[in-house]
Amino acid sequence: MADATQIIGQLARDGHRLTTPRQAIIKMVAPRQDHFSAQEVWDDVRTNYSGIGRATVFRTLDLLTELGVLNRIHTGDGCHRYTVCDTRHHHHLMCVECGTVLSLDAAGIESKIREMAAEAGFDLLTHHLELVGRCAECRARHTADSAVVA
Repeated sequence: MADATQIIGQLARDGHRLTTPRQAIIKMVAPRQDHFSAQEVWDDVRTNYSGIGRATVFRTLDLLTELGVLNRIHTGDGCHRYTVCDTRHHHHLMCVECGTVLSLDAAGIESKIREMAAEAGFDLLTHHLELVGRCAECRARHTADSAVVA
């Protein structure tokens, strides 16, 4: 994962403007180890900084996603969440109970996806794969809760 200084440096190298609001948002988002919504970032910005608009938060998150600093996770409820991650392509395991998101390196799946796209005559630009279920802790808790009920 990149820290705020690395992300800001990447923006500068790519010719993006380094506005004070953009840098503040990056400094808030970079250390996060969880998955978060744009609204949660906006709530944090409103609490900690005055004068940064909601649109600036959303545009900055979009830019960071384009740069590969953030991954946009498509949740089942129609909302997007974000994770700070390394820039290599990967997929996610998402827990429906506690919200944990784990990166999944799925090299074998990658080649199959590209093969299927090529067979369909499709020029694949990108894709998202999120596997949704229960993490080990929630599964254990669910099993224990079921045992108590029985």
